[in-house]
Amino acid sequence: MEHHSEEIIRLIQLHLAGGLTEAEQKALEDWCAGNPRHRAFLERLSHETTFADEWALYCSLDEKEAIRRFEKAIHGKRYLLRRAMRYAAAIVLPLGCAVGAYLFWMQREGVGEPAAYVRPQHAITLTLASGEEVALNGKASGEVLVTESVAIRLDSTQGLSYEAQGHAGEAEVRYNVLDVPVAADYRLHLSDGSVVYLNADSRLRYPETFTGGERKVYLEGEAYFEVAKDASRPFKVVARGVEVNVLGTHFNVNAYPEHADVVTTLAEGKVQVAGVASQAVLVPGEQAIASPEGMEVRKVDVQAYTSWKDGVFVFRSMPLEEIMEQVYRWYGVEAVFFNESVRTETFTGIINRSMSAEEFFRVIEKVVDVRFTMNKGNRVAITAK
Repeated sequence: MEHHSEEIIRLIQLHLAGGLTEAEQKALEDWCAGNPRHRAFLERLSHETTFADEWALYCSLDEKEAIRRFEKAIHGKRYLLRRAMRYAAAIVLPLGCAVGAYLFWMQREGVGEPAAYVRPQHAITLTLASGEEVALNGKASGEVLVTESVAIRLDSTQGLSYEAQGHAGEAEVRYNVLDVPVAADYRLHLSDGSVVYLNADSRLRYPETFTGGERKVYLEGEAYFEVAKDASRPFKVVARGVEVNVLGTHFNVNAYPEHADVVTTLAEGKVQVAGVASQAVLVPGEQAIASPEGMEVRKVDVQAYTSWKDGVFVFRSMPLEEIMEQVYRWYGVEAVFFNESVRTETFTGIINRSMSAEEFFRVIEKVVDVRFTMNKGNRVAITAK
């Protein structure tokens, strides 16, 4: 018997309120009998005080008043990752968030046994000044691309290296764009000798050769910079309206679009960070958080913000919700949270990025009281143990 999402949500609401008729009880039982995971979900939901107890209490009042008070009590809480909620059907009450998440999880990719993780295989793309796009994944190590001003050498371990040709410094500025997709990272040697490590889901726009009195590049996403010293030509990184000015130093810039802040972390040397309305000069061990409201400078553990370039995750009491943002970028795995409390569970530890997604999740499960279950389409359900 087929059960529609709207009907299941309604039946579970009545079940928690203790108001099922005999026919409705049988319909809910049939749904549970259809899959052991349905019954386990219903039992888990029934023991959530946020839903089961408060819903039963409010339903003993006037119906409209019950809904108003229940919604007020859980205002601001979400039981499903926002992007997943776009697909959940007919969420008419706050309870529907949890039920809709579960139904989305079970129906969108089909019901079955937990699925194995499949790492996304997207091309790392170099766009030349001519507009030509080059998929770097398919290029042989040692291959050289030659333009009017540079020779671009591809290396399987060192990434891209730019070597200026002749009097390239006097030539017109010609920009290249390097796009690194989800589940990848890449290294770039600029023509001035600076090295850039691009994290997953990031883009860098930069000149083939630097001309004039400055070296300026444009970042979307996250990158770690090791800037070659040149006192006559400051190096500048522009990211969403924030400009980082340096002469020669090592620093990390995080400017992913899902966050309003641009975060600059200094490992060596000195940088000036200029936002829309304020600026700050950093010394090693400091971090500038530039937002539309201003600039905050604080002392940090630099390794926690730069270790990704060395192939390691370093987490210092980081909430699971923030960890899963990094998991999405590196593994291409989307999270669906089934327990609100799980989002704020914290984890401290070091995990090698060479681990598979399953191995990554097992490490966290040994320390935190959560369970990860992979499904088809590289989605993972996260529940409390």
